[in-house]
Amino acid sequence: MTTTRQKTRGIKSKRIAITIPLLRPQEMGPRRRRLSGGNDTELIFNGKLINSGNPFDALSDDVLISVLCKVAAAATSPSDLINVMSISKRFSVLGVDQQVLAKASGKTMCVRAKNWSDSSEKFLRRCADAGNLEACYFLGMIHFHCLRNYASGTALLERAAEGSHSAALYSLAIIRFNKCANVDGGSSCQHDLNSAASLCVRSANLGNVDALREVGYCLQHGVGLPPSPTAAYHLLHKANTLKLITGPSSPTPLISPRRRSRDISLLTNYGYMGREVHAANIFMVEWWWLGDKGEDGLHMCSNVVCGRRETRKNGFRRCSRCGTTMYCSHVCQEMHWNMEHGATCTPAQNG
Repeated sequence: MTTTRQKTRGIKSKRIAITIPLLRPQEMGPRRRRLSGGNDTELIFNGKLINSGNPFDALSDDVLISVLCKVAAAATSPSDLINVMSISKRFSVLGVDQQVLAKASGKTMCVRAKNWSDSSEKFLRRCADAGNLEACYFLGMIHFHCLRNYASGTALLERAAEGSHSAALYSLAIIRFNKCANVDGGSSCQHDLNSAASLCVRSANLGNVDALREVGYCLQHGVGLPPSPTAAYHLLHKANTLKLITGPSSPTPLISPRRRSRDISLLTNYGYMGREVHAANIFMVEWWWLGDKGEDGLHMCSNVVCGRRETRKNGFRRCSRCGTTMYCSHVCQEMHWNMEHGATCTPAQNG
């Protein structure tokens, strides 16, 4: 290195000259060479050709799987993961690795009813087999409430519940509650009620507000749990407080029953009654409005965003005042009453 001084207009300045040793080709970093007659490039490192056209080929499978796991976990729609998998054939193969599918977020599996196909079910099945609890819940709800495959639907929900999935625990509780609805009591029915109440308690302990409210009603009416009006009051008050804390600041749009199929998109964007509607419920509502309308005599829950349907006739509870609306749970009845039914419910005419 050499240093020289010079004077320019009375100001001293220092000019520094740095001599950089010339590196041999094998010591230089990666460089690209454009191929003639096209836009593809070759990546050359230490004089060796690493790949032709795809720089990701230089990375190991473990590194790519780690990247894909983060993408799947942060995805906000199925297209986020699909777009990454379309980068190359290697990405498409590693994108369905069990480690990636196990980390996939719930929004990655937001399949719409109008787009349901064998490939959609196969993808959800692979996610469930990889241990993804959200996939077990989503596919379990579809099998039980839409495809009417009660055995496999229950098995998938139970698998998610074993992993402490709060929504799956609550859904299993609703299934067991409705199993005893409008049925004369017995030892088997009482066992189902006790089991359903226990599932609600587990779900409430995991932070599910709907389950917490259902536990409050169980204590209030002595269903599956010893009656305790004081404890019921405190739990219902806590559920109301949590709903206010977690609810959106802007008012939620009211969805009229006559506009259900047309306004389903609003449910995804804004939620309903101060909460975000789960993709499984949106799927079930769309499923029944795009297909079967209830010609078999089985009714849907009157709560517009529930999507659950009776598994047998008179399997849901009716409104005790008008007797025209039916609900799968106390939570759905209260939600529908506050949003719509309270303004239109009229007492039934006797005789």
